[in-house]
Amino acid sequence: MRPKKQEGLSLIEALISMALIGALLVGILGTFIISRLGVERAKHRMMAMNKIREYMEQEIKAGYLGGFGARPGGGDDTDYYLTVDSANPVEFVIDSSGAKTLTGTIRPDPYPAQTFERGTDPDICRYKKVGFLVEWNEELFGGPALPISRERTAAYVADHS
Repeated sequence: MRPKKQEGLSLIEALISMALIGALLVGILGTFIISRLGVERAKHRMMAMNKIREYMEQEIKAGYLGGFGARPGGGDDTDYYLTVDSANPVEFVIDSSGAKTLTGTIRPDPYPAQTFERGTDPDICRYKKVGFLVEWNEELFGGPALPISRERTAAYVADHS
């Protein structure tokens, strides 16, 4: 009589293979979670930059008024922003798609707007440097708040008078 050929896995082999597959899956799922966090942060940065662009476009449309024009509403101010004041940052919604609404603030940076002159009379080029800073507290997937996230930008607006 010939002995029967045994095929298949023993219990120990099955347990070891399940442990190895489990460890691999945990690592793979971890990379998905980390990439999801990165996508969320990138989305928030993009939304913040879009808000900065809106404010910057309003300032550029207003043109160069610093030092050469009266401030709307009265008074003559040499370096100011039309859209936001550093003493009163504007709060806005960055993202409302999650369980919690993510809000941020926008304020001028630098404040006051810096004015410059280059060249010699009559070829003087006047321009001002305007910029904005957006700050928000990033809280992703109910975890602890990350350090304050910031985005800033600046532009030069020329005096074409």
